[in-house]
Formats: sequence, structure tokens, C-alpha cells
Amino acid sequence: MKKKYVGLISILMAFFITATGCGSSSTTSQSGEKPVVRASLQPCLHGLPSWLAIEDGWTKDSPINLELVFFKSGAPQNEALAANQWDVGAMGTVPSILASIRYNAYMVGISNDESETNDLWVKPDSPLLKTKGFNPKYPEIYGSADDWKGKKILVTTVSTGAYALGATLKDLGLTDKDVKMINMDQGQAITAFESNQADIVQLWAPYSYMAEAKGWVKVSSGKRAGVTVPGALLVRKDFADKNPELVVDWLDLYMRGIDYMKQDPAGANEWLVKFYNDYCGLDLGKELVANDLKLRPLLDVNEQIKALEDPTIAKKSMTEITQFLVDQGQLTAADKAKYENGNFIEPKFMKMLAEKRAKVK
Repeated sequence: MKKKYVGLISILMAFFITATGCGSSSTTSQSGEKPVVRASLQPCLHGLPSWLAIEDGWTKDSPINLELVFFKSGAPQNEALAANQWDVGAMGTVPSILASIRYNAYMVGISNDESETNDLWVKPDSPLLKTKGFNPKYPEIYGSADDWKGKKILVTTVSTGAYALGATLKDLGLTDKDVKMINMDQGQAITAFESNQADIVQLWAPYSYMAEAKGWVKVSSGKRAGVTVPGALLVRKDFADKNPELVVDWLDLYMRGIDYMKQDPAGANEWLVKFYNDYCGLDLGKELVANDLKLRPLLDVNEQIKALEDPTIAKKSMTEITQFLVDQGQLTAADKAKYENGNFIEPKFMKMLAEKRAKVK
């Protein structure tokens, strides 16, 4: 699927600096007279359903057409949200929280549980691998506090991966001040780490599968550090308030993709390979991509509604992540209060979808 480049000046500059493919922002459009919903996505599993809706022709029978707006990570995705360049989309929960606080965006679903695939990697000769279970409460984390102190870590800041790193450091009795963090996008981080520019690299899927293929060793993850990292389905507030039916139409397509991935993982794996390789420009084989469907649990519509309404599921995770952002100095206590009291986790659209599907049966 051909992509053309659009966006904010900063996004365009990023394109010229990092070249084409996943290091840029782009759009893919459908023509037609039906309403167009602009769906943002990243080179991750949670980008597949919106892309697949166009690629496999699902939108032909939908009340809407989709325009895909592609980003390499959540920070530029939020910049574009501020400029009203997309309506709905999928991103990590750290940028989604910032989107809610700054732009009042609604979280309307959970794209996947990516706790295990926001992770940290070292080379096989790393001294961190000499110790495992330094904190017995987190037996799968490699390295002692002394092993980690002073290490250079490549990390994509303001991201779910940064959250996994922060949780790991906390479990070891450390803070970000005890290490040397270097902000870098995922693709650049892979290249820089391969050329020995750091001791540890923070990645997320599918880049972590590239690390595995290179023989690097995972030393921690969100899950191993004891935190839950859900991906978020986000919608722009003014768009959702004015066009709730269009949000539901997009969710119908998106959840069709999740249902398909749950019911036919082998078939979904074929599509994931195509998505990553042809659309995102990532060279990944079937074996590596299959890990996506094994390591990232998905929720159907009923499970989504429960997760959004039960305070011990989505709200608990999002509150913990918000507190992390406060601890990191990226948010204030007032920001946290705004998020917790703002009803940004909104289940009504998913419930409307359930009602819509019930009428069709």
C-alpha cells in the first residue's frame, strides 16, 4: 500500500532526517463518498486491525472509509493529535495518558496487553547476565543494582518502554539518575546498540524480535518488573462527541481485526508479516512475528467492556502509570488528579458496539 507524507513541520523534519518507512509519519487514504475516519497507527501489533480493514476489503461493507495516519511512536502521534490530524487510533498507554490530560482524548479500548513486549536487552557478554533475581520479588530480572549503576541505556522516552525501564530500576532500588539514559527512536536504537553505543537497549515489539534474532538477551520487561502495560485505543474528544456513530463504526472494524487474530492466529500471522514488511518496512520473518500473538493477549468486546468498567483493571493500570509519570517529573500532582477525575476511560463506545452487534444477530 503506497504511503504519502504529511503532517506537522516537526514530523516532516523527522522524515527528512530519518528517511522513509517506519521513521516517518504518513497517510494512506481510501476514496469514496462515505464518511472518512482518520485512524492513526504505529508499526506494532495494535496497528494491524485498522490497516487490515483496508487491505482485506472490510471497509467495502462498512458505513465508513478509513484514512491511515502512520507514526513511529506516541510522541509525534500526540503532536499530530494536537493539530487535529487524526480522529481515532492505537498507541501505548503513556502517550495516551498525556493525550487525555493535554487534549482530553478518550481511551475507548485496550489494544493488547504488551507487558512482556516492552523490554530491555543486552549483548550476550553483558555483566548483567551474571546475576538473576537480585530482588527475589522479581526473579526474572537480570543484574544487581551495582551492575546497572552507571550503565548507558538507549530508551524511547515518554513511552510504555520507558515505563518498563522505570519499573525495573525501582525494583532494583535505583532511579533514572543512577543510569545514563539516551533518548532514541526504536529503529535508531537497534542500529546504535548494534554498534556498541550503549550497555542496554529498551525496545518494544516488533523491534524486540529483531533483538532476539541477533542473539541479544532480554534482561527485564514490564511483566517481569511487576507492572501491567496495556495498549490504548484512543479517540479525539471533539470528534467522538460529535460523531459517536463513526467511532463505533471504526471500533467495529478494529474489533473485527482483534477477533480474527484471536480465532485464526496462523492466518493473522501471515497478515502481520505483510504489515510489518510491506507497510512498515521492517524485515521480519514468520517465526519472529508469531511471537506477537503469543506474547500479547487480546480482549474481545465483552472483555473490553469489563476491563474498562472494572476499577481493578484498566483504571488501576492507568493510575499506576500516571503516578510513574509524576515520579519522573513529566506530570504534576494536578495532572494526575485531572486524569483520575476526568472520566477519560470511556466504555460507552464499546458498549454501543456490543449493542450494534447484538441487533445484527
